[in-house]
Amino acid sequence: MSGSKGEKRVSHKKTSTHHKSEHNSDAGHARRIEINSEEQADSKPATENTAEKLKEAGQSGEDINTRIEQTEKEKQDLYDRVLRTTADFDNFRKRVSKEKDDLIRYGNEKLARELLPVIDNFERALQQAENSSDNKALREGIEMILKQFIAVLEKFGVKYFTSVGQPFDPNKHEAMVHQESSEHEENAVISEFQKGYYLHDKLLRPALVAVAKKPAEICEAEDSSPAATIH
Repeated sequence: MSGSKGEKRVSHKKTSTHHKSEHNSDAGHARRIEINSEEQADSKPATENTAEKLKEAGQSGEDINTRIEQTEKEKQDLYDRVLRTTADFDNFRKRVSKEKDDLIRYGNEKLARELLPVIDNFERALQQAENSSDNKALREGIEMILKQFIAVLEKFGVKYFTSVGQPFDPNKHEAMVHQESSEHEENAVISEFQKGYYLHDKLLRPALVAVAKKPAEICEAEDSSPAATIH
């Protein structure tokens, strides 16, 4: 009897141990399933993030390619613009150079055209002088031509200036001689050898003049006066 009870307890203990082992095995399996589920849950966002990053990287690559193409296009457009600008400037330079040469070469065309009638009148006056002994008429004709010639020059800004009676000015006068004169102020212009001319506001040619100075006797009298001997 006691032996049978002992065997039952052992058998019951083994059964309990077996059930406990099965329970622990089921719990472990459930735990592994839970861990795998958690790992899968954790790995899912990582996979989604990787896909998003790859997608963003692809979009970034497309953006870079688009920017490169746009930059290349802008570069080509700029290069073409530089070429056109260079060609335009070269044409402009050539045109300005030609206009400058033409201006230098033909700049006096209008003046020459205006002077042609003056030359015609001089030729007519010479023809009349050959067939006429009237010096008065010849003189009057030459005076008329001279007035016409002066009018043409004034039309182009060339004007003579009066010097006789004016104080000597080295900026527009050139003294040829100094003449003693008691009728004029010292350093006054008393006569002209050649008229001076302005081209607008620029001196074209100085006047060649004679300048007055005090007579020698007046200078000697001034030097011998008592005032001159005072130091």
